[in-house]
Amino acid sequence: MILSLVNRSSFRVHAYRWYWFGNVLVHIAFLLQAVALGWYMLVITDSAVMVGMVAFAYGLPLLMVSPFSGLVADRLKRQVIVQFSLTMAVLSSAFLALLAATDHARPEFILLTSMTLGASFAIYAPARMAILPNLVPEDMIFNASTLSYSGTRLMGFFGPVLAGFLLDLTNIAFTLTVQAAIFALGAFLYYKAAHFLPPPKQKRKDAYNILRGMWQVIAYLRQDRALFALVLMALVFVPVGMPYQKLMPIFVDRVLNEGPALLGLLVGSASLGSALSGFAVALIGDVYPKGWAILVFSALFGLGMVVFAFMSDSLIALGLIFVIGIFSGIFLTLINALLLIHIKDELRGRMMSVWGMVWGLIPISALIGGTVAEFFGISIVMAAAGACVAFTCIFMMATRSPLLDL
Repeated sequence: MILSLVNRSSFRVHAYRWYWFGNVLVHIAFLLQAVALGWYMLVITDSAVMVGMVAFAYGLPLLMVSPFSGLVADRLKRQVIVQFSLTMAVLSSAFLALLAATDHARPEFILLTSMTLGASFAIYAPARMAILPNLVPEDMIFNASTLSYSGTRLMGFFGPVLAGFLLDLTNIAFTLTVQAAIFALGAFLYYKAAHFLPPPKQKRKDAYNILRGMWQVIAYLRQDRALFALVLMALVFVPVGMPYQKLMPIFVDRVLNEGPALLGLLVGSASLGSALSGFAVALIGDVYPKGWAILVFSALFGLGMVVFAFMSDSLIALGLIFVIGIFSGIFLTLINALLLIHIKDELRGRMMSVWGMVWGLIPISALIGGTVAEFFGISIVMAAAGACVAFTCIFMMATRSPLLDL
């Protein structure tokens, strides 16, 4: 499959190859920190609540910073923004590595690092995604987007594995040093890919007006009923459906009665399934109704979550979560591609920041889900989330949602 993709795809574009490999490296580093910082906090505090706070500190900037970062990405040279954000990541990782090496790290420093890395990602993501359509011919944007997203999902398998390997064989200071080095190498590859691109064209009167800037995106979406329906679907699928990954430790401990080894396999298997389905979408090409594919496979994702929620056999759960990952990967790959294709270049940064804000809702919904799980059980929470996603999809199909026009 991979060789076929290379021969007939956007990989033939020299700049895109640099971009893809930079994207892969940076996402390995971001996923590595998610494991490393949570583990380090657990070692220092032995508190599950503080481990949850690490994830919350990382996710909060997606809500607070994304509106500004998207606006800036539509005003300044996007490559400069990418370099700035990754420099933040390098410095914050190196700083905590130094503190860890000298035994001066404290919980507040871990939370600060997590929040800084979250802000770095919130700044990086809109600019990085808005760059992509400028690197390839217009007829390759769908393929380039699906390959890019699939690469990041594939790192959802390898990133945590690398983190566990480094933490097991070395220590947190060395792991964070490797993380900083990967961020730096990724920044170099991004520079090779896009340093020649000019800043986006904008009217001077619109400069840095955050309210006006975001309203332009909303107005554009309202004019395109199919795209607006896609965003509404995302507001259900992501904040309601995707927090299952954050809640998986509770499920593994209380339902499957297993430990961290199975937890890593479950999270990695879901990401692997998502990546493989993304590569399949890229290989098939732009030859089928996207709206129907999104709603059908998202409904299957929701129904799969309902079944998974009451699964008590570890092997069956492992196979099922892989399939669930395939279904979620189809939705997430397609929405990334459709947003890039259907949004004008001067609005792409802000559109990607809106997409980032949707993901920024996950820490809040995961916190709510974890609280409800304490009273009603994690299986009820996961099943209810899956049922909500499935019902939304079935309702949109039954009422002939404009999303079906995509």
